[in-house]
Amino acid sequence: MATEDKQLDATPFGVPPSLRTWGGSGAVVDMAIRMYFLHKAFPDLVSPEYTLRAVNYILGTHPVSSTSYVAGVGTVSKTKTYSNNRADNSYIPGAVIPGYIIIKPDFPECIDDFGFLWFEDEAVVAGSANWVLAGNAADAITRERKQGK
Repeated sequence: MATEDKQLDATPFGVPPSLRTWGGSGAVVDMAIRMYFLHKAFPDLVSPEYTLRAVNYILGTHPVSSTSYVAGVGTVSKTKTYSNNRADNSYIPGAVIPGYIIIKPDFPECIDDFGFLWFEDEAVVAGSANWVLAGNAADAITRERKQGK
């Protein structure tokens, strides 16, 4: 976990940083899922905070804005995505976008009202399917906390 923690400390959000020309939300969702199952198998070694931090990030605790990267989920969410309906400025509810990119040298960007940048706004089925699992993992953790487990 020390190596993982060192990588996660590279950003103030505690999730894998997006340092390429493709938004990194897929890596964040994958981390949420992976850490949830590691926590379930090794609760004394892996904290549930990894999963919760990743889900909070996807829902709007990230650089650039407080917009949820899940279309139609959250108080402010992505409502223009690059997907099957990209030509009509709309979205598919539940679609997950890649998120912010780094414009050289170090300016993070993810434009909220312009869905034609596929590397920031593309909505694909795999991202949505993984999000369902990550969201349910966070829900299970919060339910366990409420029950005092």
